[in-house]
Amino acid sequence: MSDEDDHQHINFGVDPTKVPIYFVESYLIGSNENSVTFSFAQPVLDGQQQNVVSRVAMTREQAKEFLKNLNDHIEKFEL
Repeated sequence: MSDEDDHQHINFGVDPTKVPIYFVESYLIGSNENSVTFSFAQPVLDGQQQNVVSRVAMTREQAKEFLKNLNDHIEKFEL
């Protein structure tokens, strides 16, 4: 949800001791008629296997909005 689309302001709190940040090298995207699921993975030892470290699921509408916001965000920081 972006502030441009919804005038309600939402504050997000992140406790860095409880919410880790993972650098991932691969991802899988799955979907069905109701949702889209993203699985993020890191390589294990020899690199021939990937270990999924996080999964996120959202509705198709949320995924479309996420994609738009991600694209807008990346474009703002590319020179």
